[in-house]
Amino acid sequence: MAHRALRSRLRLAPLGHRHHHRYLGHSFSAAAPPPDESPHSHPPSPPTPPSNSKLFVAGLSWSADERSLMDAFSSFGTVTEDGAHGRCSMKQLGGSGRSGRAQPRQMLEGTPVTDVVACSAAIYRHAKGGFFGEAVRLFVGMMRVGVSPNSFTLVGALLAAAGMGDIVLPECIHGWAMKSRLESNPFVWTALLDSYAKCGHPMKAWALFGEMRDPGIVTWNALVSGLVYNGLFEEALLVFKRLLFSFGPVHNVVTMISITQACAGCGDLGLCESAHAYSVKIGLDSDVSVTNSILGMYLGFGSLLIGRDIFQKIAVNDVVSWTMMMGFLLEEAQAIEVIRLFIQMRSSGVAPDRVAMVMVAQACAHLGDGRIGKLVHDQIVIRGFSGELPAVNSLITMYAKCGDLSSARMLFDSTMEKSLVSWTAMVSAYVENGYALEGMHLFAKMRHEGLFMIDSVTLVTLLLACYEIGKFELCIQLHGYCYKSGLCLYKPVLNTLIAVYGKCGYVTLAHRVFDEIISRNAVSWNTMILSYGINGQGEKAVALFNEMEKSSEDRDSVTYLNTLLACSHSGLVDDGVLIFRRMINEKGINPCPKHVGCIVDMLARAGRLDEAAGVASLTHNKIGTNAWKALMGGGHLHGDMEFTKVAAEKVLALESFDYGHVVLLSNAYASSGKYGAAESVRSLRIMYDKNSGRSRGFGFVHFSNDNEAKCAKDAMDGKVMLGRPLRISFALDKVRGTPVIVPRLSTVGVGDEGA
Repeated sequence: MAHRALRSRLRLAPLGHRHHHRYLGHSFSAAAPPPDESPHSHPPSPPTPPSNSKLFVAGLSWSADERSLMDAFSSFGTVTEDGAHGRCSMKQLGGSGRSGRAQPRQMLEGTPVTDVVACSAAIYRHAKGGFFGEAVRLFVGMMRVGVSPNSFTLVGALLAAAGMGDIVLPECIHGWAMKSRLESNPFVWTALLDSYAKCGHPMKAWALFGEMRDPGIVTWNALVSGLVYNGLFEEALLVFKRLLFSFGPVHNVVTMISITQACAGCGDLGLCESAHAYSVKIGLDSDVSVTNSILGMYLGFGSLLIGRDIFQKIAVNDVVSWTMMMGFLLEEAQAIEVIRLFIQMRSSGVAPDRVAMVMVAQACAHLGDGRIGKLVHDQIVIRGFSGELPAVNSLITMYAKCGDLSSARMLFDSTMEKSLVSWTAMVSAYVENGYALEGMHLFAKMRHEGLFMIDSVTLVTLLLACYEIGKFELCIQLHGYCYKSGLCLYKPVLNTLIAVYGKCGYVTLAHRVFDEIISRNAVSWNTMILSYGINGQGEKAVALFNEMEKSSEDRDSVTYLNTLLACSHSGLVDDGVLIFRRMINEKGINPCPKHVGCIVDMLARAGRLDEAAGVASLTHNKIGTNAWKALMGGGHLHGDMEFTKVAAEKVLALESFDYGHVVLLSNAYASSGKYGAAESVRSLRIMYDKNSGRSRGFGFVHFSNDNEAKCAKDAMDGKVMLGRPLRISFALDKVRGTPVIVPRLSTVGVGDEGA
């Protein structure tokens, strides 16, 4: 692993609370002993090296970007016999690292060091602070200038190795410890075990544990947490049972946290309740870290009822407890509850941290409430989080979801150091608000400046922009890039490609992408079915629906909706009715308004108005709006004024009339010769608009010169088309100042404004 890439990734890592894992990802590391076994209180003394031992560090030109760690170790030369007393400085040890990255380096840089203590302390502080790459540079650089590491030095280096997840460094240190006779030190042994597990080699950690004589509680904790880290939950519980057999009841916070994670990973609620009872029995339920882990354990089951109950019952809580509960509510799409919980947290005297503020901003984005969003923005500024990228990115997304593009762009432009997430959020804001072309221009600016390589999220956003504007050529280019960059391994990218190709009318290409997906999910099937449906290939959509039934993928309500839409577009009424019945009877899925509206539209288009009216009559309140609107359109299509009138009365009663249905009903009256009724319907809508303060819609038609405008006005003035008088308005051409004729016709594909 290249250290430059690692440092770059660390700098751009999203801000998050270290307790905000689904199973409470507690940042425990066995390399860092608990307070009662701190290396500061009992520092391990370095062994005296044999007189003939040589440290192979001379001649090392250390550059982690150009030489692998194995090469660095193999190039060690010799230093003085005492080894441990080489004179160096922190600047020599650390190299010319990025300024401002680590405070420990800034404090010690340039200070002469005559022993190993200051070097080891710097490595340990860097590793504990999360600056793993710098810690490794300090470690190898220390050996280069002739300072021999002791056991505490190796603990810090192994802690950095665990954070990096690179197995090469632990293996090198393991060999060095064996050669230097440091492997018998329990601190080094435990740190080795922990680093092997955190680097994805739990079996090596287990083998190392088996070689130890009388391992202490810290070593047991390292093994249990390492197994949990690698998803070996049952094995972790077995080790815990052995621990209880060896030590009896263990009153250790770290042990309890690891066990709650293991119980949550097993997915057994009874096991979780047993772990909870055990924590109460040994008196650890008053520790805030344990209560947070217990809360995370229960939240892992996705039960809002259990989560609320446990949250209210826990004896102690802190900001982590509140933010964990907020995160769970966000996952359950309970945005309004997040706002209420935030208010309750402030009333309880708990000061929100940056994570809590980001979550509240995300809740406002879900609600689309810009008023509350601005208040949240004010709080973020007041609390000093406005300069942090995660907060800025969440605010950009929030303003975009609230439709306030100007505020989103202003915030984006005022951000000095933008990340890829910032650019993606702003591009997505344009796409979601119907300005896909502006989003593409912003992306082009980012690429022109050569700032970032796009990731899967950015690529999906760009593909959605292609979906909105129907840019097939650009979609082809992005498709090629996704193969070139390896982003084709991400299912969301391929699923979006299927949707874009389907929208552009290239169903064959969409199916080719669908066939290339090795492990399809429900979204893949649903998107392909919809692509067939919107392109009039209902038979293939039904065939794919039946094929999905034979596969292991479970069909959801979206699957049935897309299949019904395909049947409706292709006139497969009998197939659609059969699928609708199977959805209710076999799958037990309650039809939503879209399902009902789709089946009514299908029957009405086919002229089966009685059946359509029967289905629509089963709905009530505003749930049946789509159904009655569909029946209204079907009645007009087949010239049945009675059905159209009945459906229109239902829609009027539900107060969901819009301009399109006013036009449809007035057209129906006009087609049957009832011009008075047609005019009265339009008058009702005009009166409603005046009372509500809503402006009428209008469209623009530009002419190249005054003569064309005058001729067009003379031709259209005072005439009636399809029972509707043409509404003429005027605007000024931005360039020529020419009057613009604006006919208000639903049959003309002009841009509407204010409708």
